Amino acid sequence: MNTVLQKLLATGITIAGGMVGSQLVTTGWRLATGHEAPRDATDDELPLVEALSFAFISAGISALIKVAGQRGAGTAMRRFEAKTAKSIDNEV
Repeated sequence: MNTVLQKLLATGITIAGGMVGSQLVTTGWRLATGHEAPRDATDDELPLVEALSFAFISAGISALIKVAGQRGAGTAMRRFEAKTAKSIDNEV
């Protein structure tokens, strides 16, 4: 049960983090380059270096968010289990 709950929690954190991360990357790209983030990597007018740079940055941020979400969910579950175990011990 806890494994399922932990996976659901990690998924929720990752989805929410992905939304925030997407906005972060888009805003950061606009501030760093002065123009909008690439939307279509198949656009022939988009320089290859720019498309690859955006892809690498986006993938890196996505990976960081996924790892942080999974670790955060694991930490939250351990704290919840410890708190639950204490309350059960106090009732016995």
